[in-house]
Amino acid sequence: MSINYVDDIYMDLGEKAHVISLVHPVCGKEIPFEIKSARWELYREDWENGGVVLEAEGECTINGHILDALIQPGTAAKYRFKYIYEVADETWVDVIRLRVN
Repeated sequence: MSINYVDDIYMDLGEKAHVISLVHPVCGKEIPFEIKSARWELYREDWENGGVVLEAEGECTINGHILDALIQPGTAAKYRFKYIYEVADETWVDVIRLRVN
């Protein structure tokens, strides 16, 4: 398991967009695997009120090794978007930083 940040994603307030990710093993080898289930969580950074706040969550659409989440952040702020998914008997988490202007 590993948590890797990709480049920040930028959105404008009011946008509704798909966040799509291709899942592949960290080792870079072609290893057969199946994503059993996947969900997402969207956390807004709110340091004045205690850190991060869960703003939205939902189920991902799974297409082979591709995860798809449709999100619409509600505030101009910095966010942490998380994919949480199951492969075999493990739970993997991938984090994306999101900035909404």
